[in-house]
Amino acid sequence: MNRYIRVIVEGDAECFRDGVKTYTLERGNFVSEGGLHAGLMLPGALESCCTIAATQHQRGQGGKLRVLRWDRTKLMEFLKSDSHLRRALKAALSWDIVRKLKGQRRMLITGQVNDPVLWTEKRNVQNDNRYAAVVQNILSHPHHMELRRDELRRYRNIHHIDDEHHLWALNRCGWTLEEFERGQRLRRRDSDRGIESGDEWKISNIFGTN
Repeated sequence: MNRYIRVIVEGDAECFRDGVKTYTLERGNFVSEGGLHAGLMLPGALESCCTIAATQHQRGQGGKLRVLRWDRTKLMEFLKSDSHLRRALKAALSWDIVRKLKGQRRMLITGQVNDPVLWTEKRNVQNDNRYAAVVQNILSHPHHMELRRDELRRYRNIHHIDDEHHLWALNRCGWTLEEFERGQRLRRRDSDRGIESGDEWKISNIFGTN
């Protein structure tokens, strides 16, 4: 779990999913922003969707990498108090996504991708798990935010998260689509033992349902 948002100030790094390099990071790139570009001001920690390491240079040695980091919860509280800074950071993060996408295209053009099919598969897995981490954070903090439904919809539109992948993320978090729409996690009965299991998690403040 990662409770920090970071930005690279020196050096570069590589992102791996299941051992496959999916994209690179360089000076000015953000790490673990958690949907802030779409207005999702999520507190607490997010599950990581990839492994990040400093780029290996000559003789197999990692290069120098320096980052600035902010505690996610403290940063969200600070941004709530300064709307100008919040808008400026959202704009910077939106441009950062464009830079990362251009970097992925550059990997293809320059022959850094040995197996495009496998590379695309791992990128998709990484994207799916990133979205699931965002959903899990929202479901774990039901009383912190009131407008997450619209912001989550905006995130889905930006990243082309269709209904199938949205349902996959909910199932991964232990929720059904019905529970998500109702804003309440229902009690379940263990069919083998005949007992109820699980707790009711009411998130009506987020999704506006009873």
